[in-house]
Amino acid sequence: MVAIRNSTGRNYSPTKSPIWIVYLPQLLALFLVGSMSFYGGVLLGMQMNSNPTSTATETNTKSLRAESSNGGEIDFNARVQAEVERRLGALTNTADNNSSRNNNNNKKNDKDDGRPRRFPKTIHKFATGASLISKNDFLSNFDYGIPKPPSKREDESDPGKDDVLLLYGNEKGLPDMHDGVVYTDENGDDTSLPRISAQDATKNCGGLNVVFTDTHDGLNQCIAIVGNYESYHVQRWLRINPRGNSKMDTSLPLTPVGRGLQTNGQDKFSAPSDRYALQNQALLETYFSRLTDTIETLKPMAKACAGTDNTVIVMVCNTGQSDLLINFICSADGRGFGDIVREKLLVFATDKGVLDIAQGLGVRAFYDEKIFEKMPEKEAGRYGDQAFTQMMYAKVVTVQLINRLGYDVLFQDVDLVWYRNPLTFFHDRTNPLYAFDMLFQDDGARSLRYAPYSANTGFYYVRNNDKTKFLFRSLLYLGDMVLSMTSHQQALAALLDEHSSLTGLRVKTLPGVDFPGGYHYHRKKEIPFLKDIVQGKHVPYLMHMSWTTNKKNKLLFLQQMGLWYTKTECEAGGGVGVANRLSQMGSDGGMKTTCCSAEPIIKCYFADKPSAEQCKDSSAPTIDKGAKSFW
Repeated sequence: MVAIRNSTGRNYSPTKSPIWIVYLPQLLALFLVGSMSFYGGVLLGMQMNSNPTSTATETNTKSLRAESSNGGEIDFNARVQAEVERRLGALTNTADNNSSRNNNNNKKNDKDDGRPRRFPKTIHKFATGASLISKNDFLSNFDYGIPKPPSKREDESDPGKDDVLLLYGNEKGLPDMHDGVVYTDENGDDTSLPRISAQDATKNCGGLNVVFTDTHDGLNQCIAIVGNYESYHVQRWLRINPRGNSKMDTSLPLTPVGRGLQTNGQDKFSAPSDRYALQNQALLETYFSRLTDTIETLKPMAKACAGTDNTVIVMVCNTGQSDLLINFICSADGRGFGDIVREKLLVFATDKGVLDIAQGLGVRAFYDEKIFEKMPEKEAGRYGDQAFTQMMYAKVVTVQLINRLGYDVLFQDVDLVWYRNPLTFFHDRTNPLYAFDMLFQDDGARSLRYAPYSANTGFYYVRNNDKTKFLFRSLLYLGDMVLSMTSHQQALAALLDEHSSLTGLRVKTLPGVDFPGGYHYHRKKEIPFLKDIVQGKHVPYLMHMSWTTNKKNKLLFLQQMGLWYTKTECEAGGGVGVANRLSQMGSDGGMKTTCCSAEPIIKCYFADKPSAEQCKDSSAPTIDKGAKSFW
């Protein structure tokens, strides 16, 4: 080894350099060459892609210019225009070819093994196939409680709506025999949907979503089914100003609206204002401040009424309606139901006069002056006036209280008469309707306000369970809705629909043939039906004199139908005086003798309204203009 000396004369050995420093120049050169090659290739590719015809264009342009310069005989601009048109044509052909390929692909998707599908595969996750089912057959198997048109019996036809359209969401849900369900015939000649029984059509359905729909006011309605995150509400769009107070205008775009907005611009479900919220707040303060005392008073009374079948009949009345209450109790005596009514009935008296009447007739009654101090004593002058609205709120509270205590409730207005004991219907465990949580008389109205059940809140049965308790708590807290809409019927109708979807509450509208009301009484189409009732050929459970303008007419109609059992002395609030007088005399049970007739008191007032046979030869006038005699 050769020693190297430094300037100091000392020896040292050279240090070994890192290998990356040795090859650094070569690495840098390789990186620069690679980068230039890569980016050069990218730029060349971009130029070729963005201008693939540049070479042809340059050649053609030179050719055009050359020809133009040869003698000036060729118009250069014309040649350019021709070239532009040629290229546009080429682009159009390319687009048409792409469209054709897409259409062919869609047609392939619409066919399996050459067979044409009924629906394209673009919607096969919610419409793989379809079938038709008779509506009567479908509703008898899947009864959601929705009524048919009130003038239709359960088995009658409903023209234009006699069938149900069933869509299948996937292949596994298809019926066993599904010819025509998924495919049309090979030639496309037969496109009709197969008709299948409800049982066979739904045999393989793991779930079934049912949509009820109809058209109103001649609306040109369309229905869109969108495969998406599932909703259990129908989204509604109209060509109208969503603020309301203006009619539908077909020149406007479709806009989302609430379900209560009608085509005439009236909104039946507008949100309650602060005014009604404050009124309800005051009512709720009274309710909760008196709740403990109220419950303690009601408990023994409700228990005594409930008996062995756990059911309490609830009625609410003021002095103005007291003659109708008296008539219900007297008619029950006359028709053989007196004992059951006195055992089961609990009257919520909104004034002291009704308390005296109820007790005088041997019926249990609840009255709390602090709760009912602002309730009117006079009857409502018309549907929806202030007295009417206040009584509607009282009807909400009373049912909620008895339901809260754990009892079934049969609520009924005072303007009805029993032909048969309806409790036997609701307590019959063999009855297919026993499975329903709430059952309502059919109101007859088919307006948006009462959709979809058209529930009449003057006669209904409530089974006690958590679902019904939740419903009536909700209705109680929505008192501002009751007050703003002037009736608990509309507010309850909205909650029935919501809770049936939300909690699975089962609601049923009762058949009008067994539970008729004012809708049937006042309609000409129902004259044969009413004659059958009058002549005893058909015996319903009751007659409810709803759909009648005022109390005066209710009394007249009940009298000529042979359903009035109240003596004159106890009419028009006279029962209060009778009750007080008998109470002072110490007469026990004398009020029944004084107020009740053992036989119906029949008087004929209007020839065109349903009446007992005794009115056949009556010379009474008609009440409706141009109407014919009922008989």
